[in-house]
Amino acid sequence: MSRKCARIMLPLAAVLAWTATAPAVEVVVKNDSFVEGGAAVIVGDFIPGEKAGVRLTSPCDGTIVAVQIAWLEGTPGHLFSLQQGIQIADGSTFPTPGTQWAYLEAPLLTPGYINEFRYIDEAGTVPLSVPVAQGQQFYVVLEFAEWTDVGSGGPSVIRDVDGCQAGKNVLYAIPGGWLNFCLFIQGDLVIRAVVECGDPTGACCLPDGSCADDLTVGECAAQGGLYQGDDSDCSLVSCPQPQGACCIPATGGCLDLTAAQCAVVGGVWAGAGTDCATYVCFPSGACCLPDGQCADDSTPEDCAALNGTFMGDGTTCDSVECPEPEGACCFHATGGCLVFTAEMCQVAGGDWMGPGTDCRDEDQSGVADACEECAGQLRGDANCDGSVNSFDIDAFVVALTNPAAWESQYGVLGCDLLCVADCNGDGAVNVFDIDPFVLLLVSR
Repeated sequence: MSRKCARIMLPLAAVLAWTATAPAVEVVVKNDSFVEGGAAVIVGDFIPGEKAGVRLTSPCDGTIVAVQIAWLEGTPGHLFSLQQGIQIADGSTFPTPGTQWAYLEAPLLTPGYINEFRYIDEAGTVPLSVPVAQGQQFYVVLEFAEWTDVGSGGPSVIRDVDGCQAGKNVLYAIPGGWLNFCLFIQGDLVIRAVVECGDPTGACCLPDGSCADDLTVGECAAQGGLYQGDDSDCSLVSCPQPQGACCIPATGGCLDLTAAQCAVVGGVWAGAGTDCATYVCFPSGACCLPDGQCADDSTPEDCAALNGTFMGDGTTCDSVECPEPEGACCFHATGGCLVFTAEMCQVAGGDWMGPGTDCRDEDQSGVADACEECAGQLRGDANCDGSVNSFDIDAFVVALTNPAAWESQYGVLGCDLLCVADCNGDGAVNVFDIDPFVLLLVSR
């Protein structure tokens, strides 16, 4: 089998317009150094069933969406050449291709052009789409169905003129099988692939001073970050650290520092973007307590420890209105229960069980737990006369200071000490019941 070559100059007009219209994310992958208008050599001759191909390396994680084959004639005037097919295969081994990934049927090659193919079927309905990973090798191989006759000026594939790179060009000869094509030619075949790569990624310095890898420019910008360049890596990037208000308990002062600087001076950092001009380091104000009472000059932390609601820096109990506490409102006649304020419960004709109580029925008895134990007894009715009024004050004091004396005087009337005197519902009668008792007294 003879291999005849003819040096030619491929005219600029012969190159297809894909170079001007290809999407920006598409990368032409090639081994050859051929450029428009440069020198090239037509390679022949091939017989039906023989193959010529290249072994390429993907530049990214992407998808092979097209292949390109330069096809040139020595003597102008030749018609289209219908060849057998184009094979795309695994390039893990050389010179024999591995598993076939795709096969483009019956490519029609036009002399004088870099022919591009984007469909695997003759009808052009099934787009070529082969996923590849960055650094992965693959073959693009043209299988011949027609004879080529370079000596008579016929068209064929071409190669560049600056040497054949090892491990990148293959020939399937009849006879002979798969061979290293560099044994026969002195340049790289102009057979290429088009790989659609995703947008490039890199390191992104985020507003909080941290760094995120593998973000695109758009993804980085969407998070308010600063893109560090394509293929950059957080391990090699030093991101600027943001400043924020640093509250210093030891002095009661504030400085605008980075988080690291704040830690050095023993401060509490308020976060990126804050500043001492607008941030309140040591807030103090009114705290609304669960029983409806209000405490002045409370810090947010102290208020939270009391299960209260901090009303804001600079507020006072005179300037805020704390919500009335809610609790279980028992309707003993029906066994019902609703969570109301004391006033709402009185209007509804129920028995208010104190602030913070609820209508849970954890023993599944059908009666709310808060209502079950004290059915028929009013919380705050310390003298057991069926109402809560000023006559309960002395009895409540006895219950608080001498439970045994209370039991001998009022327990015999059928009242339970906890039911009537445990006004905050915590399971004990003590000084913490005084304010809830007063609230019950004035709300009924």
